[in-house]
Amino acid sequence: MKNSIYPIALSLFLGGQAIAQVAADDASGLKLTMQQGAASDVRVSRQAALTVQKGESVSALLPAGQYEAVWEGHLKIDKRSRVYFSFEGNGSAELFVDGESVLKEEGKLGNEETKRLRLSSGEVPVKIVYKSGAEGAGSFRLMWRGRDFAKEPVPHALLGYKADEKVAQSQLIRMGRGLFAEMKCAACHEGGKGMPEASEMGPSLAGVGSRLDEHWLAEWVMDPSALRHHARMPKLVENKEDAALVAAYLGTLKTDSQAKLPKGDAATGGKVFHQLGCISCHQTEQGQDLAKWGDGKPIELFNAGRKYQPGALAAFLKEPGKHHASTRMPDFNLSDKEASDLAAFVRGLDKAENKPTGSADVAKGKELVKAAHCASCHDGLPEDAVSKTGFTALAELAKNGVKGCLSGEGKGPKYKLTDTEKKALAAFMNSEQAVRSLINNNRAEYASRQFENLNCAACHTKDGESARLGHVHPLSAAYAAGEHKQGGHGTTPPDLTFVGEKLRADWMEKLFKGELEYRTRPWLKQRMPEYHSRAKGLAEGLAAQYGVTPETVEVSAKDEPGKTLFGMQGGFGCAACHGAAEAKPVAVFEAPGVNLLYAGQRLRTDYYHRWMKDPRRIDPLTIMPKYFVEDNTTTLAQPLDGDGQKQMEAILQWMKSLDQ
Repeated sequence: MKNSIYPIALSLFLGGQAIAQVAADDASGLKLTMQQGAASDVRVSRQAALTVQKGESVSALLPAGQYEAVWEGHLKIDKRSRVYFSFEGNGSAELFVDGESVLKEEGKLGNEETKRLRLSSGEVPVKIVYKSGAEGAGSFRLMWRGRDFAKEPVPHALLGYKADEKVAQSQLIRMGRGLFAEMKCAACHEGGKGMPEASEMGPSLAGVGSRLDEHWLAEWVMDPSALRHHARMPKLVENKEDAALVAAYLGTLKTDSQAKLPKGDAATGGKVFHQLGCISCHQTEQGQDLAKWGDGKPIELFNAGRKYQPGALAAFLKEPGKHHASTRMPDFNLSDKEASDLAAFVRGLDKAENKPTGSADVAKGKELVKAAHCASCHDGLPEDAVSKTGFTALAELAKNGVKGCLSGEGKGPKYKLTDTEKKALAAFMNSEQAVRSLINNNRAEYASRQFENLNCAACHTKDGESARLGHVHPLSAAYAAGEHKQGGHGTTPPDLTFVGEKLRADWMEKLFKGELEYRTRPWLKQRMPEYHSRAKGLAEGLAAQYGVTPETVEVSAKDEPGKTLFGMQGGFGCAACHGAAEAKPVAVFEAPGVNLLYAGQRLRTDYYHRWMKDPRRIDPLTIMPKYFVEDNTTTLAQPLDGDGQKQMEAILQWMKSLDQ
């Protein structure tokens, strides 16, 4: 699913020179080898960048403490170029280009740069050796500048490495570690706290009988994968009779009735479904081509209508995390009517009807729930349904390899796993270092896992990989009756290639928590959902991936030159496309620009200046003009004597003052 604009983006990275396309056997990013004490690990890093806090592990598979990080790979250069390299961060670092040491620095990094280097066309080998401070905290970014572009992080698009067995094994172990957490193995087999997902619980069973239909519960308990192909809940019973007993008991766990929501309209709900892009994560009909979702693993909706008690589906859509704090279902902050309409639409997709349930021995059902240790993964059960029996500790379990629950034998839980998933779990369980890693956390790796688990690539393009929604959106077009289509540039969710270096981590956390009182792009039909339980870790992890550290918003006095430069008279005419607080844009072309009221809270300072200096270097399809001409001057001789850096800083200070 490569984005069609990717070759254009590559051609701009070296001042208009075309960059060679990635070879089929070449992987993007760099090989990163990390050493902490006697232990080592290797993984892929999208850039030569990292940020590690005191007490944090540089790798999910290594303990915290002082470390060495070595990036290896090559630059992909199409034509001979002349560039200068430098560092940012703190610690000690050394850069090797084509086998030669060209820069070495220690302490606060960034005070020096290389002499001008000539890079020949082709693959230019690079290696960076970085060492943290004594307590393990550190940050690093590899920067460069050229004749035609200002200093910037060396772009991911120009970095490559040759995949090898060590990298492949590391990726397999990490996949197994992620599965171990996703399958809630640590709920029974204690391995220590550190990895955030390992302590996440499944949906609460408090009041489950008021929310879910008893017949559907029996089907789910009998075989979760029969209703959801990629279900992680194991099969816990041997026959339909036991499944019915469990469902009967769970059906007695009731709470007060659901909040009354308005009656929904299925046709209107179909339009909401299409507008929000729900098809990117959900299959609506049997027989749809699953290849269109790529690795997206869509969740089936054609059997979801009968899952819920009346009114419960709308209540779930209205507040997905109410009974499952760690749910991956996004919270779109739906209105009561939207939730009801969408629920009516989803119910209409399910053509089957639930059969009435007969009487069952509820007491036997309770004993089955207790024997199956349901309380290990689900809270909300009465005390007399909770088993006190313990399980084998994880360290001992690892010595036995992949047996027990994962063997598929005996009367224990039975998971539906692919051969690759079984290999990944075996690789994780057979590595003592990996098993111990559950007490570790690396924020950058957490963000990578969540980017995949939350299916961010469904709506957002990143690193040249187009958003999945563009491939599957036509499948739900019929539900919208022409109401909404994927639009052109500026009318789709933003590209996330530069997200960690572009957006402030504290602002991203508020965005993910749903604490912002505004939408950055209110003209989009799609909405950025809320992920309350993951907000802080995801925001900090995205920043750590790009090697940036927190910055504070420092607001100077309201800058009148900035206001003038923003305006249509004597300024750059920013007001044509951008609103500023209550002032609306005066001459929008294609799509409006983001209102600048909260730009100072949202954008990182260094990224802002890079963007203002050359917008098309970051986004080749942007309609944002380039105002810099040469020698740091702009198209305006006044104010500030035409000094581009001062003029752009004046605009930034003025924007920061708008919400004061």
